[in-house]
Amino acid sequence: MLWSALPVEWPRQPGPEEVGAAEDDEELPGWPWRVRQTLWALLTRPRSSFAEVAEPVSHASVLGLLATVRLPLWFVLLGLLGGQALAGSGATPPLRPIDDFVDPRLGGVVSTWLLLMVPVGLPLLYFFGGLVTHVALALTGGAPRSIAATMRAVGYALALPLGLLALLEVPLYLGFVPGVAAIGVLAAMGLLFFALLACALAGTHRIPLIRGLLVALVPLAFVLAVTFGRVFFVLPDLPGWTPPPISAYVLP
Repeated sequence: MLWSALPVEWPRQPGPEEVGAAEDDEELPGWPWRVRQTLWALLTRPRSSFAEVAEPVSHASVLGLLATVRLPLWFVLLGLLGGQALAGSGATPPLRPIDDFVDPRLGGVVSTWLLLMVPVGLPLLYFFGGLVTHVALALTGGAPRSIAATMRAVGYALALPLGLLALLEVPLYLGFVPGVAAIGVLAAMGLLFFALLACALAGTHRIPLIRGLLVALVPLAFVLAVTFGRVFFVLPDLPGWTPPPISAYVLP
């Protein structure tokens, strides 16, 4: 039974070649189609998509969707950065705002490590985002559904914003995006996540939308802090920041 409004949670019907399958059994569309339809449903029907929640929650479906929208461009970025490293241009790296706080070499190492940890960060963001959201629900009147249902709402609300982040990272790491534009994309990502999560919480827990908006402020601050904290290491500039003058006595 196709109980869910989100196709990534639909079960696959057995094909005719499988043991015990009937002649008229047909397989549902594949994973790419499911991902596209789920993202479209989240964008056009953000509240009604969460009208039904089956327990136990299929966390694998949520994490599979997040990995599908987040990791393909991450692999592309790793390949491009790896090609640049192998080419070894030898050019002096430009000064960045992060260099005012940490050594440029340390900043480069931390930035590379954070980029490599993206596959590990996805489930951590999903888990801790659901945790802080459920705590906020409990402190503002109680959570009618389980913490797993809250995690599901947070995970699906993250899908489209993480897609925006994946699109931003490739030109940002390659040095083609100014800092103002990057901050603008992060702001759009935050607004999208805030709106989607408020609707998802209202539909999941059957609470008023105004309460969903209030609760969504907590995970919004968490997600933006984590995202900006990682992107800050590669931002080429910030509004009001000017690179310090290079001293003639400093050896590169």
